[in-house]
Amino acid sequence: MTKQTTTAGTARAAIIFMLLISLQLQAEEALKLEDMLVTAGLYPVSTRDVASSITVITRAEIEQKQASYLSDLLRDVPGFAVSQAGGPGTQTQIRVRGAEANHLLVLIDGVRANDPALSDEFQYQFALTSNIERIEIIRGPQSATWGGDAVAGVINIIRSKDVESPYMRSHIEGGSFGTFNLAADGGYAGEVFHLTGGAAWLKTDGTNISRTGSEKDGSENATINIAVKSDPGDVISLRFSGQVVDSTNEFDDIDFFVTGLPTDADRETESRQSFLSAEASTDPNDSPWSGTFSLNWMDSENDNFGDGLWTSSTSAQTLEYRLRGGVNLGQGAISNHRISFALESEDVDFSQRGEASPFGDPNQDQSYDVAGYALEYVGRPITGFSWTLSGRLDDYSDFGDAHTWQVAASYQLTDGLRIRGSMGTGSKAPTFTERFGYFEDYFIGNPDLKPESSRSWEVGLDSTFDDGRYQFQLVWFDQDLRDEIDGFVFDLDTFLFTARNKTSDSQRKGLEAVFDAVVSEVFTLSASYTYTDATEEDAGGQSLREVRRPKHMATVAANYGFADNRGNLNLNLNYSGTQLDLFFSPVTFASERVEMGAYTLLDLATSWKLTKTMELTGRVSNLLDEDYEEILGFARPGRAVFAGLRGRF
Repeated sequence: MTKQTTTAGTARAAIIFMLLISLQLQAEEALKLEDMLVTAGLYPVSTRDVASSITVITRAEIEQKQASYLSDLLRDVPGFAVSQAGGPGTQTQIRVRGAEANHLLVLIDGVRANDPALSDEFQYQFALTSNIERIEIIRGPQSATWGGDAVAGVINIIRSKDVESPYMRSHIEGGSFGTFNLAADGGYAGEVFHLTGGAAWLKTDGTNISRTGSEKDGSENATINIAVKSDPGDVISLRFSGQVVDSTNEFDDIDFFVTGLPTDADRETESRQSFLSAEASTDPNDSPWSGTFSLNWMDSENDNFGDGLWTSSTSAQTLEYRLRGGVNLGQGAISNHRISFALESEDVDFSQRGEASPFGDPNQDQSYDVAGYALEYVGRPITGFSWTLSGRLDDYSDFGDAHTWQVAASYQLTDGLRIRGSMGTGSKAPTFTERFGYFEDYFIGNPDLKPESSRSWEVGLDSTFDDGRYQFQLVWFDQDLRDEIDGFVFDLDTFLFTARNKTSDSQRKGLEAVFDAVVSEVFTLSASYTYTDATEEDAGGQSLREVRRPKHMATVAANYGFADNRGNLNLNLNYSGTQLDLFFSPVTFASERVEMGAYTLLDLATSWKLTKTMELTGRVSNLLDEDYEEILGFARPGRAVFAGLRGRF
């Protein structure tokens, strides 16, 4: 079944319009990003003061790798285990340092983007990389700053907002699996306001994701975003941003009666996500005070179809009010101290629709609200040393309060050696599905669930040498998850699965090693290795290795510019060790852990500048044509080749 959405048509029209006007613009983009992390605290923090492990992905890196989806970029982040149910556009989950898939908070320009209608997970399969200027990633518990969902880390997707002169970028690409990708974005800088926006459309016929059959499961994605920033005076700055994503994704069903594995079927989900944000901020140069007030709104709608007929739907809306402010204390030496605060209110609504039957009625409307209060201190009492102390209270309407905190410190031992560490707690509220969800003949909710909580720590050593050209990081991490919600508990009263809080803790620990090198002006090299030991206890108290968490992961990325940087070559190697997954027997209805093999992926991307503003692009994904699965029974794509044309005006 194919649906031509209004958003898809609008996106294509917007791209064509932007491609045409781009021929008249010759000014180069002049966006500059400071060495600050807007995600690391209640107030932007310098990278030298951040004690948690961080990764920053720039626009240049995105273009070098020619990644179409956000999840393709995140595969290279230390500690990130990606699980995708098939080809491009299929359901994708990410587990950080062994944590759960909904323990990672994703922000889009500061707006919470996790979907309450889909288990509070961010829908990575809908996230394209066009018009992304920067991605800030912070690993470790961040609930003291961002509240729920930030148990294992935060990703902030930052789109273009600030421009100094008009610019235009465009990209057209086609290739394997009937893939066609069209994107354009641009910006205008006026005396009073800056305007940026972009549109992207990606369509693919997909691949066969089940082990048997030949049916391809494709997807279509249309994304439009816009941002307006105005500085009407020296004191106040105003910003408005919005994004709409309209997508269609095909998928296979599960054969519950014979194999227990995916099988070809005509299944499809049509999704629409909207993100809006309005913000007013003040940060006068002659005042120690600063503050920001923002109003953020997220809306998602997901309709499921089987054999051409509507079967069910879920939707969610989130409205958040956020006030953040702070003051730099004193003058002179003690001006290196800052106290910040946050007052937040969030209203969350959830709706589920489906056909009622004698076994139950899935139709329901649920909601809850939460008020958040946070306080943060950042101090630099002596040269080379900084520390942060933060605490937060989340007051939920439907269950108990959540108290979270974090203590972090960083000390520059020598010019080339820094030691850092942090300890903190996290909190994750039960999802609507876990509390009230209903799926006929499969799952019923448990409204008596309580939030999950965690306590984590990490210690890191950062070393730089040869004037910063070479950097090495070594990090030890540990997390203890309490009251974990198990969504696969068999209920003897109903003979269906339900969710319950575990009485035992889950343990996650390991290490990360990261190496970055600027070998020369034209050659850069980076590598990382992550060891993760994630375990949980079964009903008998036996320690079991958790599923979809490889013990060993490694990446190597090299980028080489040649012919006076007219050409570029990017090589990316990704290794994932053996991991476990759950298999539900159609005979006994019991679950068993099945080991899935290790795999190595090699991707290659190259480009050649035809003119100062136009370049030819080409890439090969899974160059070695590796046969592998990240979720049991769901085949990932083989070798694929793409070519395109990219313009910068």
